[in-house]
Amino acid sequence: MGEAERQHAMETLRNGGLALMTSQMALEKGRNAAVKEFAGFEVTEQTTIAQIIRESKNMTPPPPGAMEQEVLARLNVASGRAFDRAYVAAQIEGHQKLLQIQETYLANGQDMPTRHVAMLARGQIMEHLALLGKMRRV
Repeated sequence: MGEAERQHAMETLRNGGLALMTSQMALEKGRNAAVKEFAGFEVTEQTTIAQIIRESKNMTPPPPGAMEQEVLARLNVASGRAFDRAYVAAQIEGHQKLLQIQETYLANGQDMPTRHVAMLARGQIMEHLALLGKMRRV
């Protein structure tokens, strides 16, 4: 595995892991039906992407870093509508990062299986950003 593939996998796992953890939290703490529905979709998607990367690259997700821990802590103390809004904002920020990770790899990466994963992920991320934009006012 080349450096570009290793970096793509690690960054996708790190940022996807945060999306997964916050979405698991939203399934429990979320109040808005659209938030809970989105969280369920996100848990399924991130679990699948992580499994693909683990199996194809023989990598495990890194532990949450300081930024990820801060987001988790902020959501952990929020409740009700404030939680829903903080969750949507965190998902928008995280999905923007995930989109940039895919775009960066697609601009430079040469490994076809990794490119295919990045292309599929990019489409899903763009769809999720559109959904999140509509949920911004929860």
